[in-house]
Amino acid sequence: MSAFAHDLRLARRMLTKSPLFTSIVVVTLALGIGLNTAVFSAIDALLLRPLPGVRAPGEIVQLYRNYPGDMAYGSNSIPHYTDLRNRSGDVFSGVALWSFNQLNITTGNEPRRVFAVMASANYFSVLGATPIKGRFFVPQEDSGRLAHRVAVLSYAAWKGIFGGDESIVGRHTIINGNDYQVIGVAAAEFKGVIPIVTPVLWVPLMQLNELQPGSERQWESRGNNSFSVVARVKPGLSITAVNDRVNALLTQLRSDYPGEYERSGITVVPQADAGVHPMFRSAEVGLSAVVMAVVAILLLIACVNVANLFLARARDRSREMAVRLSLGATRGSLVRQLLIESLMFALISGLAGLAIAQWAISLANQITLPFDVDFSAGLTLSPSVLVFTLLTCVAAALLFGIAPAVQATRPSLIPALKGESPAGQS
Repeated sequence: MSAFAHDLRLARRMLTKSPLFTSIVVVTLALGIGLNTAVFSAIDALLLRPLPGVRAPGEIVQLYRNYPGDMAYGSNSIPHYTDLRNRSGDVFSGVALWSFNQLNITTGNEPRRVFAVMASANYFSVLGATPIKGRFFVPQEDSGRLAHRVAVLSYAAWKGIFGGDESIVGRHTIINGNDYQVIGVAAAEFKGVIPIVTPVLWVPLMQLNELQPGSERQWESRGNNSFSVVARVKPGLSITAVNDRVNALLTQLRSDYPGEYERSGITVVPQADAGVHPMFRSAEVGLSAVVMAVVAILLLIACVNVANLFLARARDRSREMAVRLSLGATRGSLVRQLLIESLMFALISGLAGLAIAQWAISLANQITLPFDVDFSAGLTLSPSVLVFTLLTCVAAALLFGIAPAVQATRPSLIPALKGESPAGQS
């Protein structure tokens, strides 16, 4: 420990000995580390992070209709959803239906077009969400068409549209010209099934005909596919077991409705693999890989430039290394000390890189859509992003530090001690 502390003191001394050298190295590395951190934060938010505000998100799956050709992730109809819900109790603890809709709401004298979700009454319970005010939908609101003029607000809508009114529960608002009562407010972290888009409000599926005129046939038509289905797998079941049970259910449906299911099937997608939509996931992964490769190459170039700077400094330090070797220092201890110097440079650059990444993230999070919806990329310096940054700093320190450390500890002792030549091969 005393040797390590000694190496840290020497490394700190080298940082302050040449401010210009230190500044050039830190700025060069900070740009590369910062860009890598910002890109990884986007990958983390879009592809790696579990659903926020959802209980046990690993149990959540999405169910799609598939058809021959390219339609592997098609939407669902209400009758199809009803069969999935009623016939899959042995594998799913709950199956819910939902869809995005644009609705008009009026608060005071101000009408506005908003992004909303129409959902079955068990939508929130399947996701395991908890309201911060009031309640969510109850089972009784899944029967009786046009009988449930109620709405649940998102936290952002409660704060932004309704001014954070503490008495919001029970308050009325006009939705598509009809009077609806606010019954609850979702938690701030709850985003629904698509984490980058938070709807302004949720309304019961039973109000479909009122809020979407001309939709009467959707209750009976199995081919009228315009809804998404989300389900919660019972604990302990593997995705293989789920697929086996869903395939057995599909066989039943083909027997009962041969004309509807003869050429279609059911695709089960774990929420962790879904992203925005599974049909876009391969594109997301491919684009993310390309962008990550580009910024990684930029960091590699930065490391090469810094390594050249360290090699030049190693020649200037040849006499110092020769003296320490002649006094009994081992080459291994010198390499260790120089690598600690490199690591300290990298960590300081990493801190500066985090500032750059935070600036880039704040710009990305300010992106808005041209209609009233709480859209947010949700980029943050999450714990996983910080771990990535730390590992990037360590990797960078090794990349630009090893060659100069090896070179610096191989001086020709006699010429170096006389100050006659720079470091060279022993």
